[in-house]
Amino acid sequence: MSLEALLKDSKNLLILGHQNADPDAICSMISFMRLYKELNPDGNPQLVADDISRLSNQVLQIFAPETKVSNTPESGHDLLILMDTNSLFQLGSSLQKIPSNPSRTIVIDHHEMNPEVNLIAEHQILYDNRSSTCEIVARLFSDLGIQIDANTANLLLTGMIFDTRRFLYADLQTLSTAIELIATGADYNKCVKSLLIKPDKSERIARLKAGGRAKVHIIGEWIVAISKVNAFEASACRGLIDLGADVAIVGGSPSKNVVRLSSRSTKEFYEKTGVSLGTDVMEPLGQIIEGQGGGHANAAGANGTTNLAKALEYSAELIKEAVEGKPSSYEGNSKPEVV
Repeated sequence: MSLEALLKDSKNLLILGHQNADPDAICSMISFMRLYKELNPDGNPQLVADDISRLSNQVLQIFAPETKVSNTPESGHDLLILMDTNSLFQLGSSLQKIPSNPSRTIVIDHHEMNPEVNLIAEHQILYDNRSSTCEIVARLFSDLGIQIDANTANLLLTGMIFDTRRFLYADLQTLSTAIELIATGADYNKCVKSLLIKPDKSERIARLKAGGRAKVHIIGEWIVAISKVNAFEASACRGLIDLGADVAIVGGSPSKNVVRLSSRSTKEFYEKTGVSLGTDVMEPLGQIIEGQGGGHANAAGANGTTNLAKALEYSAELIKEAVEGKPSSYEGNSKPEVV
């Protein structure tokens, strides 16, 4: 069945986003819900995410204050949509066990391919060369001949701005989609302002702790910073990049049996080395922490249950081997230089 036929046939649609849903996830979820309602006015859609980032909550208050995103799904859905993730594990512990039928599951995502996606869903809209899931959803509106209203255009543009870091990671197609959204009625300045938020005290403390605890490895011409905090791992990674690292990896274990890893790299690092944090680093680290990892070339993460210290130690060796184009030899004698 085509996407249009699947959506028209659904009475109760469940749209799931990844845990700690960021603005790209939230904005694409809401926009896709509206696309569904255009095709199926009598349908009953539900938006669910394990939790939502503080920034996503701010975006919601500005552009969709009436929209409810629950953390507990109602029973009885007949079609399942996974947005901005192609892994059940990334949904979080409370949602990854939701019953699903691959023939009635659609994955819409822009991350690097997860090997399990073929087991999850027979219907896949996957473009890892696109900058954001919002960009993919914008194209779905166009492909289905559905007009995007100004408010939905704001949501889609906001998600794109967030995931491209204000179009630092963008190509002609991405910029063309953004221009089309602005022509439709999106307010670029308002979208940018919706993403401006001062980190709260605990987030700033986490960044400072990450800097103070960082182990700095020199791998060829690259500076790799590895650290540990118990919250705001992604923000801490960005802070280490801002301090001068070419690659930052931060791990945390906020509670028992929960391990999280986040990573970021500069655009220059990826362009010169071809090392993808998603496939080369976070996927193998996901196995070490007895979970799953993946993401983009320049931004990726992993979630698991154990072995945080081992994973952080291994991460520098993984990067070194990937930069040098060699198979991983973590147990060998060649170690990155620590300064």
